[in-house]
Amino acid sequence: MRQLLVAVGLFAAALPAAAQPNPFKMPKSNLKGGAEVTYTLSGDLTGTAKMAFDGDRFVRKQASTMKMMGKTTTTDTWMLTTPDSMYNADVAKKQGTVMPNMVPLMAKAYDKLDGDGKKNLHQNMSDMASMFSKLSPASLGMVGEELGKKTYAGQECEERKVGPVVMCTMNKTPITLHSQTKLLCLNMEETATEVKLGSVTDAAFAPPAGVVWSPDKHVANADSAAESIVKYLASQALADSLAKAKAELQAAQAKAGQSGGETPKMTPEQEASMQKACETMKNFDMGKMIADAANNAMKSLAESAKQAAVDAAKNAAKNKVEGIFKKPKIPLM
Repeated sequence: MRQLLVAVGLFAAALPAAAQPNPFKMPKSNLKGGAEVTYTLSGDLTGTAKMAFDGDRFVRKQASTMKMMGKTTTTDTWMLTTPDSMYNADVAKKQGTVMPNMVPLMAKAYDKLDGDGKKNLHQNMSDMASMFSKLSPASLGMVGEELGKKTYAGQECEERKVGPVVMCTMNKTPITLHSQTKLLCLNMEETATEVKLGSVTDAAFAPPAGVVWSPDKHVANADSAAESIVKYLASQALADSLAKAKAELQAAQAKAGQSGGETPKMTPEQEASMQKACETMKNFDMGKMIADAANNAMKSLAESAKQAAVDAAKNAAKNKVEGIFKKPKIPLM
């Protein structure tokens, strides 16, 4: 849900104030027949992904591996969104959950707001987007920076950078062909390697075999939850919270000697040092360190015991020899 709100916030912030529509009504594609896109994942997250959409259905499959703190984690996920439901499955564990699709419900809740409520919601979401941008390294403002056109898998896209995220999206349909996120020690990149436009087979939406589905226990009443979220986004309480966070951020930046309210850009030497520290952290195996320490301790104890036995044996042999050659006492006459 956090990712949804951030994405919607960025979308709302990029629109002119006089022409902001319902932010929960996602833009529809002008492409007839849908599309299928295959991706390669690189950086700290490696693997493959595949997404497809057809009308109001969207599906994504991903098999990936990530290494952090010396531990390698492998995931195999499947997600499907329909007009009324969202399905999430851990394919390896054969477990899946089903929950209502909150976005259409939030769109309905937004339509119920009065004029002031809608205005407040857009302002709060714009402020959230601004905060996200200011907290990101090398911030470039709410709407980001246009980087020009590029081509991936034979398709042209428009590249834009917002904070630590660079995305290249097609103009005729909301398909992202390339994305890269650089945030502290994380570097994740997704690149389209094959794009099929105009038709999608039903097999692309078929659920993985063997998965046992169960309702998501975190959403008991979807309509009430959607209304609560939208009302909070339009509330004065959120506006006050964002104003307080903004003031605290500005105070912290002023104390640190920063100007313009933006995070200072690191020098090439600082970036290299940070990257080296990140690589050390990624490859640092805490479990191995503990095991090695325990093994070294046991070896030290064993060596000490062995040396003690050797010393004891030497002392015993010495005492025996001294006993044999010890001169007997001659009694005085």
